[in-house]
Amino acid sequence: MTTLRIYDCREHALAVDLRDLIDLLAPRSLEASWTASPVRMNHPDRGISVDEFLMTGTGKPGQDQLEQLAASGSSVSGARISEAAHEAWQVIWGQFTATLPELSDAWVVIRAIDSTFYEVTSSDDAVLNAIRSTYKDVRAAPGPVTSAPIERI
Repeated sequence: MTTLRIYDCREHALAVDLRDLIDLLAPRSLEASWTASPVRMNHPDRGISVDEFLMTGTGKPGQDQLEQLAASGSSVSGARISEAAHEAWQVIWGQFTATLPELSDAWVVIRAIDSTFYEVTSSDDAVLNAIRSTYKDVRAAPGPVTSAPIERI
């Protein structure tokens, strides 16, 4: 699995969101089953781990579709995750895992990290090439962000 981090900015803000990545990876993203979950942040120097899911949207806190999906941990269709992503204004922290019917392992894992960057982890060359060709500031990561200390609490 390869992890790419997308740092593209536009007008001092991150220029990518979950909806953009789901659209970019269509039609496969729409064929996949998705689960939403918090991102686990490890703070080894403090001896703690924190799970974080945070987004902004039209609903009251806890009422947006993505928040409800992350809280339930249930698997949903690509169409449903796409709809929820398009209703959200911004995903700040969150993890989204897609599996395809013909694969036993995750096809792609997308992580929103503090509105600073997005991580996309996959072993599918088509996914990795789409990310590299669409975004300008893409950096290879040694592994998922959860393996490195995060300084936010």
